[in-house]
Amino acid sequence: MSTHYYCENYEPETVTLDDGRSVQIRAVCQTDGQLEKQLFESLSPESRRDRFIGGSHKVSKQLLSLLTENDHDTHEALIAVTDVDSNPKAVGVAHYACDPGGHSCECAVVVADDWQHHGLGSILMQRLTDIAKHHGLDQIYSIDSAENHAVEHLAKSLGFQCKADPRDYTLLTYSKYLHPDYLVTRQAASSAAYQR
Repeated sequence: MSTHYYCENYEPETVTLDDGRSVQIRAVCQTDGQLEKQLFESLSPESRRDRFIGGSHKVSKQLLSLLTENDHDTHEALIAVTDVDSNPKAVGVAHYACDPGGHSCECAVVVADDWQHHGLGSILMQRLTDIAKHHGLDQIYSIDSAENHAVEHLAKSLGFQCKADPRDYTLLTYSKYLHPDYLVTRQAASSAAYQR
């Protein structure tokens, strides 16, 4: 049932960015480790800091293994590739991983420096959010440095709400509820549990 780039919720698509460049967006597969490694190693110190909340994160085999284990259940990942047929190069990646309860997922996105500010991050995150919703998840969220102003703009444009972390003022949590009735259902469940 599967093809090399199969994802039950995401068929490969070619998108054109606002500067006219085109990329193919598809599901990450296990053979994409080298593409992701090249992307991460090409990032500026600022972009690497924003992605890993630190900056000097090494691109280890263990990290690449985690990022390419795309089971389409607890972990989903999309990759944006340019020059697909001649010299493939990853220029963006978006991931989410489900929390243990299976109701919410933490996400992250990174775009190559020379591909930023042309809509690719927004496209990747919108597609990832759509997949999370299709999977029945209730919430998608991201934990980022308060100094990461690029993600602040991206999150707000996609309808994410921002909250400060009460345990660490240097971090912000951006979250989005994926179903209109989720908060009502959650509040009703909490109220019922409190009345017992």
